[in-house]
Order: sequence, then structure tokens, then C-alpha cells
Amino acid sequence: MPRITAPTVAEHRARRYAELLEAARRIVLADGPEAVTPGAVGARIGLARSSVYKYFPTSRDILVHLLEEIFQRWNARLGEVMAAQAGPAERVTAYIRTFLEFAGSEEHRIADAIGFPSLPPQDAARIRVLHRRLTEPLCQALIELGDPSPQITMELMVGTLNAATRLIAQGHSKAQITAATLAFIRPPGTCGRPER
Repeated sequence: MPRITAPTVAEHRARRYAELLEAARRIVLADGPEAVTPGAVGARIGLARSSVYKYFPTSRDILVHLLEEIFQRWNARLGEVMAAQAGPAERVTAYIRTFLEFAGSEEHRIADAIGFPSLPPQDAARIRVLHRRLTEPLCQALIELGDPSPQITMELMVGTLNAATRLIAQGHSKAQITAATLAFIRPPGTCGRPER
């Protein structure tokens, strides 16, 4: 019987699950998503492949769970950051900063490497729902600012943020790109230079 390394079986399983996803994260960064297999992630933490199957039956399951965790974490992060702001204009600025923080992170590199097209339709649909939720706080802030077309404005802003993300990926300074993006996107209803 496997040795339990936590006070309860549930905690042991949660800890093992997190260790396996962390191993998968390291493999994606080092060798790409194609290198993620139950055997490879198990070997990273000294767990037999047969034991990994109890958590993830296939390589695809590992990648899907990894993407879900990444987007759930960043949705939560956006929610926390924006809830801490005084008003909707400040929330737009905070959204831009946090979005570009994600763009320059290892987690974004992992999500980008895995991508949606490589997943079966039902899995891709689940991830797309989480991905779309990333824009909901921005749209809500635009509504609060009285934007007459918040969905259109949000789409234009996200287009700019995606371009900024590509520039960061190409090696441009994240601080420089963030400052340029904040100067380019001024929250509707504000004037002058955005708060830095």
C-alpha cells in the first residue's frame, strides 16, 4: 500500500496532485507539451506511472488540468486585484497591469505552448470558458464607467493587450511595454495621462 505523506488521505491526494501538475509545468517549460506523459511526470517526483494513472489517465488529461489550474488562478488573481481598486478607472488600469504581468509569466508560456487547437473539442471548450472569464472584470469596469459599447471597447483593448503580449514574448521590456500600453489605453471617461 502507498505510504501516506499527509495527515489525511484527501490531503495526501491533493498534495500529490499538485506535485504532479508542478512536474508537468516544469516539463512543458523545458521540453514542450509533447514531452508530458504519465511516466515522465511520475519520474519527476519518484512516482510509478501506474500510480500517476490514478490521477491522470492520459497525457491529455494532465495538460487539460494544467491549463484549467492556470486560468483559474489568473481569474482569481484578476478578481482580487480589481476588487482592491477604488473605482472603475483604477480597475481598468489594474486590469492592464495584471494582464501584462500574466503575459510575462511562466504560466502564460505554458498556456501558449499547450494551446487550444491541440485539445479535443470538449476539452478546448472548457478551457475557452475559463479564458473568456479573464475579460469579464474589464467589461464590467467599462460598464461602470458608462461606456456606451463596453463589449466593443473591451475587444479593442484586448487586441492591444494581445499585441503587447507578443512584444513581451519577443523580448521587449515588460515595464516598457506596460507603460506604453497604459499610455495608449486610457480608461473611457478619464483625461490626461493614466496613473503609472
